[in-house]
Formats: sequence, structure tokens, C-alpha cells
Amino acid sequence: MKKLFLITFLVVFACSGSKPVDSSKLAERGGLVYYNKSDTPFSGKGIKYWPTGEVQVEATFEDGIPIQSSFLNMDGSLLESTEVIGDTTISIEWFSNGEKRWESKTVLGNNIYINRWNEDGSNRGELFDWEKEVLDSEDQWDIPLNYIIKRPTNYAEKQDILYFMHGYTENLSYYKNHVIDQFSDNYITVILQAPYEVSLASGTFSWFDFEVSNTDTVFNKDHLKESLEKILFSMDKIIKKEKISPGKIFIGGFSQGGTMACKIALEHPNVVDGFIVHNTKLPNVYQIKKNKFEYKKLKGLVINGKNDKILDPINSRHIANTFLRLGAKIQLRELNIGHEFPKLSRDIINKWIAQGN
Repeated sequence: MKKLFLITFLVVFACSGSKPVDSSKLAERGGLVYYNKSDTPFSGKGIKYWPTGEVQVEATFEDGIPIQSSFLNMDGSLLESTEVIGDTTISIEWFSNGEKRWESKTVLGNNIYINRWNEDGSNRGELFDWEKEVLDSEDQWDIPLNYIIKRPTNYAEKQDILYFMHGYTENLSYYKNHVIDQFSDNYITVILQAPYEVSLASGTFSWFDFEVSNTDTVFNKDHLKESLEKILFSMDKIIKKEKISPGKIFIGGFSQGGTMACKIALEHPNVVDGFIVHNTKLPNVYQIKKNKFEYKKLKGLVINGKNDKILDPINSRHIANTFLRLGAKIQLRELNIGHEFPKLSRDIINKWIAQGN
């Protein structure tokens, strides 16, 4: 079920005519699909190809809403399909030999039936492990952002926690292996994934849309607001779901993720004990607390690359000065790097947290 839900989300497509539109030209915003930056949801067909050229996904939608989708193997065999008829959704998975593997029917979000089969076509009563995991997690779908977590090897009753957000066009897979492992074992690390897919089925995400005009960057205000709400809600739900007893709470991010960390620290300084931002800039829109005393306990680590060609290093100095004027304790580090997040930066973060900031 979990796998099918994710695939279904990825295969929502839009187009302006009868000819299928490539998924790279389509984007999901607010639950609807649009062609490029159009403000009008479209009806029609979309398509996505495997890197070798074979059709991977075919889908149809009406007014930006998916009504039918198919996920195909490289040999053309059908692996998954979803069909929406009014308030009813029918989802099916197949084995590679063509036999049905799983089928469900929901009406208005309520399960009507779920049928399962073995590869030989016989009925299957036993759940797969991933199905048990979904059913056993009562609040699995209450967390609006996907995340990965690394826990300290030595358990302590109270543990510091760092929520870290990736940059534009990144995703959890980049951080899943060696990157998250390079954060210290002295605190819990949670990597949050942004809510907006850059283009459908691209697998890369952003915290907000933006436009560059006359060297000035304008952020999508609605995206900033919605991402902020999702981050704050996820932080609270993850603590409860993962049964964490937090000591200090840190928010951090690289590039776009750093902008979101700045916004949280500026607008909700009472939620975190410190923030870490790397090669980023302040959001275009933010509100300062009237009571500046709330910033007195706040500590921040601001890192920038001297050779950053994407975001001018002066942005990091602007961030540091903004928080210093508010009364926060800030450490600014300038490294001989470009627009990147190397192991050196993670070493600096680990040391900063270990030394009590």
C-alpha cells in the first residue's frame, strides 16, 4: 500500500492537448497538476520514460486531478495501475509473470476491500512485512514530510536533535547513506524532505518556487508559508512517533533548506535552541518577534563557501548580522569551498554542537 501510494503520487500528469506531455514539463502544486508555470490545471495525458527509452508511466487526469495511471516494467508489462471513478479508487499491483499481486478498493478514503495473491495465483492471507509496518504505525500518514533518522549509538534519557533540510533539487536518497552517517553519534539527526517535487516524477524536491529577475530572487510566499507549517508540524510529530525525549533542538539546512531554517529561527525562536545554515540567504518575507528577549537564548552557526557562485557569500554575512542585532549568539565560518555541503562542514557542525555552541 505504501509503495503504491508513492507511485500513484509520482504519476499524476497534466497536458494541454491530446498528445501526451513529458513529465519533466509538469508540476504538482497544491494537490493539482499544472503544465510548467501555468495557473490553470489541465486535462489530458502524460508520459514518463525509462532512461533506456521505454515507457515507464502513462497517466490521464481531469482538471489537474489523476483519474487513471499505469506503471510499466521495461519490457512493457504492467506492474501497477490506479483508476479513479467518482469517489471510488481501485488500485492493483501485478507480479512480473502477469498474475495479480494486490488489489484494493476505497470509497471516500475508506477501504471497501483488499485482496492479496501469491505469485502462483493462489490467495494470500498473510501480510508482507511492509504492509505490517504501515498497519502497525498509527500515525504514519499524519507526518506531512518524508524523513530519515539516525539515532546515537549510546542511548540517553534526553538527547539533542538536529532537523536538517536539503537544498533545491535534492532529496533524501542523497543523504540516506554516507552523508547522514557523518553527522555525530552524540545527537539524533533527522533529514526532512521538501514537499514540492520540482517536476513530476523527477524525484527531486524544493521548499519553494522562485524567480530570478534583474539579479534579484523572488520567493513564492505561499510555498514559504506552507513549507514552514509542514516543518513545524513534522518536528513535533516525529518526536512523538520516534519516542524522543529531546534535550536541545536544532534546525538546520543547506541552500534552500537553510532559508527555511532562517525563517523558523526568525519567526519561532522559542521552538529551537539553535540553528545551522549553510550557503544560503534570508527569506524575502519574515516577521520579527516584538519581544526581542526571545532571541537572547538563540545560538546560530552560519557557514558559507568563499567560492560560492550560486549564492553570494555576502548573504551569509547578512544572516549573521541580522541575528546579532536581535541578540542571538552567532558563529560565522567561511570555508574555501563553493556551493556544496562537504564532510568538512559536517565536522564543523558536529564540533559546534559538542562544544555547547
